[in-house]
Amino acid sequence: MMNPTATDKPTSTSPSTSSLPRAHFPWSPLIIDIVLIATAVLLQYAPISTTWIENQYANGIYATLSRTLVPLSNRVPFAIGDLIVVAIVVGLVIFWAICWNSNNESRHSRLAKILLRTGAVLAFVAIWFDVSWALNYRRLPIINRIAFNSAQLTPTNVSAFSAHIVTELNRTAPQAHAVRETETQMEADLAAAEAPVLRRLGNRYDSIPSYPKRTIFNWWFSMAGVGGQWDPFAYETLLNADFLPFERPFALAHERGHVAGFGDETDANLIGALTTLRSKNPLIRYSGLFWVYGFLPESDRRRLAISPLVAADLTAARDRFLRTYNPHIYDAQWYIYDKYLRANRVSAGIVSYSLFVEVLVGTPLDHEGLPVVHPAI
Repeated sequence: MMNPTATDKPTSTSPSTSSLPRAHFPWSPLIIDIVLIATAVLLQYAPISTTWIENQYANGIYATLSRTLVPLSNRVPFAIGDLIVVAIVVGLVIFWAICWNSNNESRHSRLAKILLRTGAVLAFVAIWFDVSWALNYRRLPIINRIAFNSAQLTPTNVSAFSAHIVTELNRTAPQAHAVRETETQMEADLAAAEAPVLRRLGNRYDSIPSYPKRTIFNWWFSMAGVGGQWDPFAYETLLNADFLPFERPFALAHERGHVAGFGDETDANLIGALTTLRSKNPLIRYSGLFWVYGFLPESDRRRLAISPLVAADLTAARDRFLRTYNPHIYDAQWYIYDKYLRANRVSAGIVSYSLFVEVLVGTPLDHEGLPVVHPAI
């Protein structure tokens, strides 16, 4: 087919679209792909002050998003994030197949297009992730907000703390097992105990509790030893459906710490501990004691005697874990997550999960079980 020239005349009196000049949209797919990738990289490494993060993002943009979207997500009985993951994966596979089977381009061009477009999709996901929640990783850590004193981390004080946890664990176990209440009531009691903790730690708004959901990827949670996840793409909380009743409250309080805009795992575990240990609900309190016990120094756990009831619960939790645990998936999951945490400015990586016990030992609590705030805050 020859291109029409200025002297060509149409053979019909009706307008022909082929003879009209084509409009060229300046933002071609290639440019959009490059802009998305560049924006994702810039957002990841851009220096943003903690003051702006705290005031304009955590207590501003994110607070508005959270208070708007969490209630909407709570109304959906299934995990919205599952649909998002499936849609992205299926969409990419279809695009790869169509692009690779195209006969209009060379193999190298097709491969470059696939790689660039895939990178752009991942960049869009990364931007979405940062804007919707992950900028919270740049908040001032809780340890800098409260009156933590590392000088209190003496062997004597750590041993005394461990002894207190074990004593309360043994004392609370019978009460916890006697609790007969619905999951809904437990979640309401947990939210009531957590709200003052979040306020004390810097949130200037009331966080909307996210109700736990089960994911279709629970098989992965079980094999990889994942207890739960806050999904900022769908603004929903996912919990391991295999958890025993006394494991759930602390795990949910931990995830709700993330919901409230605290990204560091030390911070989330600390929020979970402060919330559960101050609760008047024996099951919730026992859950906190049970989890804290698991992070005590091994020497103290060998030295201090636990009751038969607590020992039975530890065995049940261990059996629950080992039933579906896969060591290869477990190692891969936590290796990747360690790299992810470090990439998001959590320098301790997965070790940060256990550091909250040190914070508990070195921080004074008031009569309400809330941490004393640093005088400079």
